[in-house]
Amino acid sequence: MTNVIDEKRLPFTPELLNEVGELLKNANNILILSHRGPDGDTIGSNLALRHALEEQWGKKVTSACVDPPPDYARVLKGAYHYVNDFNLTDYDLRISVDCGAHYMFRFHETKPEILTHDVPFINIDHHPSNDNFGTHNLVHDTAAAAVFTVYHLLKYLHFKITPDIASALLLGLYFDTGSFMHSNTTSEVLEMGGELISYGADRRTIVKALLHTNPVAQLRLWGRVLKRARLSQKHAVISAITEQDFIECDATPEDLSGVIDFLNAVPESKFAILLAEDQKGNIKGSMRTQRDDIDLTKLAGIFGGGGHKKASGFTLPGKLEQEITWKIAP
Repeated sequence: MTNVIDEKRLPFTPELLNEVGELLKNANNILILSHRGPDGDTIGSNLALRHALEEQWGKKVTSACVDPPPDYARVLKGAYHYVNDFNLTDYDLRISVDCGAHYMFRFHETKPEILTHDVPFINIDHHPSNDNFGTHNLVHDTAAAAVFTVYHLLKYLHFKITPDIASALLLGLYFDTGSFMHSNTTSEVLEMGGELISYGADRRTIVKALLHTNPVAQLRLWGRVLKRARLSQKHAVISAITEQDFIECDATPEDLSGVIDFLNAVPESKFAILLAEDQKGNIKGSMRTQRDDIDLTKLAGIFGGGGHKKASGFTLPGKLEQEITWKIAP
């Protein structure tokens, strides 16, 4: 069967795609990396690739991440089989998924040789901030999610999209499009969603895991985020969560997932920003906007972060301190 390229879905040269295909076919032991603080897109991309390569091409594949998968992603087959350490010399092919820059998977800190080109490295991503750190870079910076590229790559290479693969991809697609509510929901995204359901994706379980499961601890934490929300003079909605908040609410940083969409819903705001201590001595900033005339990657870049025009973030070492100012009114 002839491989057909739809440039809107795979905007890469035939030579690059065929080289990637050959690397996957010739490798025996494959390492797939997800970014730190993993979300639905990086987990879904990772597991979809893993299922295809293991079950249909007989490859030995390891999924790795410095942090465990979020609870909602554990509805996917294989989500419990992540490792947080490995022997780099065991693998003859490295792949990263949804890592907007080389430092996003963090393993370069303990294994700096991971970025040397002694072993092929396939970099699959959709962030404009990606620094093309792979030997082969499939960076589709207008795609809604990394799973979009993974899906069309699997189809290009004639993999069968099984229900497990479809479910992994659909969870990633739902996550990065805000359940098809964000502005990155294109006709191609909706077409992909429909196709995944036809392939047997467990839509009901995925929707329940992402949207209809809110533990009391998470609701308490969201309450603090919403209570502290303020609209600045620059028309930015700002809120913050400290490490103590996590302790008092019996919550984790993962429980913040989704709450920034509520901050971003304030009609008179230009963008929303949520600052949170990550319980590791860092402050994580998450930013969202609905406006077309704001590019959040520029703001995130000031702090060494990146992402997309309408959804970006950064991480800085430090602690949050609250300041209260007073003025005398006439």
